[in-house]
Amino acid sequence: MIIERLDYGKDLTDEIKRICEKRKIKTGCFFAVGALKNLVYGFYDQRRKRYKKIKFSRPCEISSCLGNISLLDGEVFVHAHINFADEKGAVRGGHLFESEIFAGEIAIFPHRKILKRKFDKKTGLKLWR
Repeated sequence: MIIERLDYGKDLTDEIKRICEKRKIKTGCFFAVGALKNLVYGFYDQRRKRYKKIKFSRPCEISSCLGNISLLDGEVFVHAHINFADEKGAVRGGHLFESEIFAGEIAIFPHRKILKRKFDKKTGLKLWR
C-alpha cells in the first residue's frame, strides 16, 4: 500500500497518475479523502453511449472517492468515481472528470496483474480485456 498527500490546486486524477508513474504502478485500486474547490463529474447515458458532464463550482468535501488504475494504449489510466458533500451535507456523485484539490490524501493498492483497456462496442466504453 502507498499513502501520499495530494498537492493543493492540482487535479485529483492527474495527481494519482503522477504518483503511479513515479512509483511504476500500472495496475491497482485506490481510495481518497479530502476536499475540492470545484469539480466536473458525470453520468454515463447507456442508451446514447456518452457521458453527461455536470460542473460543481463550490467547495465540497469528498465523502468517498475510489477507483482503479489500468493501462489504456500503454499509458496509465485512472478511473475514478466520487461522492461529495456540499456545505449543507447534500451528497452527489458519479464519474470524476476534473477537479481542483483543496486538501487530499490517497491510499493506492498496487496489483501484480496488468489490466489493459480496449473499446467495447456493446457498451461504448473502454473496458478491461
